[in-house]
Amino acid sequence: MIRSIRCNGLALSTIAAAALLSLAPVAVQAFELQTDNPDLKVRWDNTFKYSTGFRAVGASPSIVGGSNYDTSSANYFPNTDDGSRNFKRGLISNRLDLLSEMDVSYQNFGFRVSAAGWYDSVYHRSNANDSAGTANQVSSASNQFTRATSQLQGGDAEILDAFVFGKFQLGDMAASARLGKHTLLYGETLMLGANGIAAAQASIDVVKAATVPNAQFKEFMMPINQLSGQVQITPDVAVGGYYMLDWMGDRLPAAGSYFSNMDSLGTGGERLIVGYSPAGNVGFYRQADMKGSKNGQGGLQLRFHGGEVDYGLYAVQWNDHGPSGLYLHPSAAAIASANGLQVGNYQWVFHKGIRAIGGSFSTTIGNVNLAGETSFRSNQPMDSDAQVDMVGADNNSNPLYAVGKSAHANLSWIASLGPSWLAREADFVGEVAWNRRLSVTKNPAAMNPNATRDATNIRFVFEPKYRQVTSGVDLSVPVGVGYGVAGNSSMVGAFLGQKTGDLSIGLNGAYLDVWRFGINYTHYFGSSGPFIEYGHRSFKQANGDRDFVSLNVRRTF
Repeated sequence: MIRSIRCNGLALSTIAAAALLSLAPVAVQAFELQTDNPDLKVRWDNTFKYSTGFRAVGASPSIVGGSNYDTSSANYFPNTDDGSRNFKRGLISNRLDLLSEMDVSYQNFGFRVSAAGWYDSVYHRSNANDSAGTANQVSSASNQFTRATSQLQGGDAEILDAFVFGKFQLGDMAASARLGKHTLLYGETLMLGANGIAAAQASIDVVKAATVPNAQFKEFMMPINQLSGQVQITPDVAVGGYYMLDWMGDRLPAAGSYFSNMDSLGTGGERLIVGYSPAGNVGFYRQADMKGSKNGQGGLQLRFHGGEVDYGLYAVQWNDHGPSGLYLHPSAAAIASANGLQVGNYQWVFHKGIRAIGGSFSTTIGNVNLAGETSFRSNQPMDSDAQVDMVGADNNSNPLYAVGKSAHANLSWIASLGPSWLAREADFVGEVAWNRRLSVTKNPAAMNPNATRDATNIRFVFEPKYRQVTSGVDLSVPVGVGYGVAGNSSMVGAFLGQKTGDLSIGLNGAYLDVWRFGINYTHYFGSSGPFIEYGHRSFKQANGDRDFVSLNVRRTF
């Protein structure tokens, strides 16, 4: 396993300095090493990016609730308020990123390595939380981010891709293989991949998904150690497969960060508050997660062409990348400390052995690519309430959360639109996704009563483009919408709740096709409320007070 590289202060300051230098108007290009051998190719690209974000609205009582120890209030939400309380209107991010990519190939073999580093000054200072009685952390003051949150959100570095690859012949059939950290995307999903076959294939960078409007699902997939390959049996038929060599959970917003909706979840989560006593808050303290196994994860695909349509068949198995359930482990007696009373531990649980089979199609009609997929899942964890574990439950054969079977369908489109009164050209990309709970085979009583049998979401981006607005400058105006059309999904946590959604509008630009910049405003709509209400996931708009403006500029050389 290639683990994340941790940056010290010197390394982070070097990244910052390099990023600032990259903003200087110098003529530099991507670096390709010249070799004496025409079969040996070496390319090294570096992308520097500066981004910043600003909160547009203040904290809402419907989301943060009352303050301090007001447990008698109907809107006492101590476990869902820190992400909002920690930030006033104004600056929420001040970030520098570096992405470095190297590709080396010799004839039909080679390797790829990429790494990323980032630094955000906002998470290395005090925050605005003034409600000590509802702050969940125990390792730091209420107006300070935990060390873990500061590290994930405020500055770190990691290896992304790190794999070798090869192309070769198996008899008269062309074949290819990869070994190491990389991503795969089976099926035809564009934006709502958590509902499709692709959900099996990678953990998701939810932090990036929350902060980069209008991006596609493939941009959030995190590389994992695996072996994958494909064989072209005939010009119209190919088979492929993969086997994962590791497991990794989704990268959730760190506890107390701007897009954190639950204070006890994600990196930096430390305590789940359940009440108040004269000795202080009463709570369960975090225990190590019950993680998914690196074993038993893989899949197969069959791709074939018929007429004007490409088809696919798939079979996959994986261990859940997102939390499947929450176990509470009560103590025999309460333990008093300066932080209040500890009455036990809580543990996030990741289910093992989800299975899915499915099929897909893709075709072109005029200027529109239309694609879809359907799949059926078994041993699928369902949206469940927290459960008290007194029997030594696990995340496989003896879970306490609900498990069952489900059906899923996605329909996506990519359209290139011609001249209109608005622009000479425009892109229109989108996807509709639906899922249904077919049956609950284990622990039906654990189900969240707010979840429904069926749920439908839609997400699309319309982007008119304007070439050569001035010398060397291209502009576009992306308008993106996500909307919970109907229902509250029983099994796809990334689904929006019914009649909630987000709207973003931006201005993107490129200068000489090397400088890229953008500004965007994101608004969250729908009935606002805390992520958890009365012990259940509410499916209300937990980001109802997180409207924000983001700006970025980047350059690759």
